[in-house]
Amino acid sequence: MIKLLGTFFYSGYFPIAPGTFSSILAIILGVLIFNIIGLYPFILCTFIVFFLGWWVSHKMILQTQNTDPSEVVIDELVGQWIGMLPLLFFLNDSFNKTEDFPYKELFATFILFRIFDIVKIGPIKWADNLNTGFGVMFDDVLAGILAGLIMTFYLFLF
Repeated sequence: MIKLLGTFFYSGYFPIAPGTFSSILAIILGVLIFNIIGLYPFILCTFIVFFLGWWVSHKMILQTQNTDPSEVVIDELVGQWIGMLPLLFFLNDSFNKTEDFPYKELFATFILFRIFDIVKIGPIKWADNLNTGFGVMFDDVLAGILAGLIMTFYLFLF
C-alpha cells in the first residue's frame, strides 16, 4: 500500500520523466476531483494528501535507504494541485464549460511548477536538502506555491 500511494499508483515507475508524467496525471485528476467535490473539499483533500505523502515518503525513505527516491511522486501531485488552486478559485465557472476551459492557464501552471521543481531555487532547494519525508513533500509544496503566485498575478493582469 505504501508503494502504491508513494508512486501515485505506480506512475513513479514511468520510464521517461516520471515526475513530469505524474504532474500531468495530477492535473487531470485534480480537475476531475474539483468538478466532483468543489473548491473547499478539494483544498481539504490537498492537505490530506500532503500529510499522507509525508508519511508515505518517510516510509519509502526507510525502505530504500534513499533520501529522495525518484519513484516517489506523490509530492508532484500535491505540488501541482497547490499550483492549480488560484485557477480553481478565480476561474471556477470555466471548469464546467468546455468552450471556456482554461487549457492555457493549466498548461502554464504545469510548466511553472515543473521549472520550479526541477531548478529548485531558494527555499525550494533548502526544503529539498532536508532529506526527510517532510522535505520530499515540502519542496514541491513551495514549487506549487510559487507557480500559483505567478498564475495569480497573471490572472489579475489579463
